[in-house]
Amino acid sequence: MTRRRSTGRNFTWTLAAGLIYALAQWGVLVLLARLGTVEQVGEFALGLAITAPVMLLARMQLRTLQATDARDAYGFEHYLGLMVLNVLGGVLLCCGIALAAGYSAEACLVIPLLAVAKGFEALSDVFYGALQRNERLVIIARSTIAKSVLSMVLVAFALWATNSAAVAAAALGLSWALVLFLLDVPTYRREFGAASPWRQLWRAPWREQGVRLKSLLGLAYALGIASLLGSLRPNVPRYLLEAHAGQAELGVYAALAYFSALGGRVVQALGQVLNPRLGRYHAEGDQRRFGRALLAFSGGSALVGVCAIVGAALLGRQVLTLFYGAPYARNNGLFVWLMVAAALEYVGTSLQSALTAARELKVQMVMLVFSVAVVGLGSLYWVPRVGPVGAAWALSLGWLTELGCSGWLALRAWRRLGRKEASAVPGGSRAQVAPGADQVA
Repeated sequence: MTRRRSTGRNFTWTLAAGLIYALAQWGVLVLLARLGTVEQVGEFALGLAITAPVMLLARMQLRTLQATDARDAYGFEHYLGLMVLNVLGGVLLCCGIALAAGYSAEACLVIPLLAVAKGFEALSDVFYGALQRNERLVIIARSTIAKSVLSMVLVAFALWATNSAAVAAAALGLSWALVLFLLDVPTYRREFGAASPWRQLWRAPWREQGVRLKSLLGLAYALGIASLLGSLRPNVPRYLLEAHAGQAELGVYAALAYFSALGGRVVQALGQVLNPRLGRYHAEGDQRRFGRALLAFSGGSALVGVCAIVGAALLGRQVLTLFYGAPYARNNGLFVWLMVAAALEYVGTSLQSALTAARELKVQMVMLVFSVAVVGLGSLYWVPRVGPVGAAWALSLGWLTELGCSGWLALRAWRRLGRKEASAVPGGSRAQVAPGADQVA
């Protein structure tokens, strides 16, 4: 039986690592802006915009599935095997997009190199999933910090030596590959006493295991599409904002929206601590502890959101002046609305984790399609009339719509656990549950 780990220690390390990782990603763009040219920043940003949705689709949120697989439905080799195939497919697709779109020669190098870098990061996720399931989040945090620091150092050296966005992308991939092969793989072998995962993968009789792999793909594909849609949702208002208001307004909007990522890291840290427990409690049919874990997650996420809104309302002008300058501080109303959208997002993320633990996967894809449609329609109506604030309104409405749906589904999953407990009690079997209740709830 897995030994329980300190929730506070896991959360502290995970939060610190998440914030360092976010700052490192931002630091890469700062380095490009300081050491390179505006065109190189544009090429790198274009590469990120193209590769992010594709590689998120390839990752299929397998780490979350793996961390909440309390019944051992699939082995480590199944998750790693599927991720390897997905990464190869994602890299090839990104290469095809770069060639078909007719970008510049430099951009056609940056896009595949960033796809490869994200591929190494996706493979690390499989090892993180195994560690997260056993609540070894401190080890994951140390790997994340190492990856963040190394990427900053290598990218800075690459830009200083070559002044090339493509070489910077290659340096980013090299840093993530080094952490994968020199830190993550040895850590996995040490923690679980396993042989080389690559040798296991190569020797696995995939003709026999193909059915299991297809089964995992059938379970995970909905989450992959959900990730793709989730990456489109915040960008739909940006596309329309750029078309109607221009790049200057889009730049202000994107700069202010970046602050939501900081609160998002806090929520992600909470999720990495509580997701394995949600999966375990649901698998055990423990309604009380499942409900308490979900309440702690959603309540903590809501608190982060409230703090973001209050902070933007009270200190927004000072913060924006400090980080961006006076021109940005004039948009404090937009800043508050972006934090409202972020607060809804934080709570929605906690409820999505509960649905994943309950294996309510396909319905998440349906909710996302609906949410993206709401954001798109809201953007079409508000952005031409109100501008950036309209984009924030549309994003808030999309999250509010999804929050209502996911809240109802999470409550339904919790009630189902209660009925299972009632049916398991001697003398309190089905007679206590109304006929057809399973279908009605």
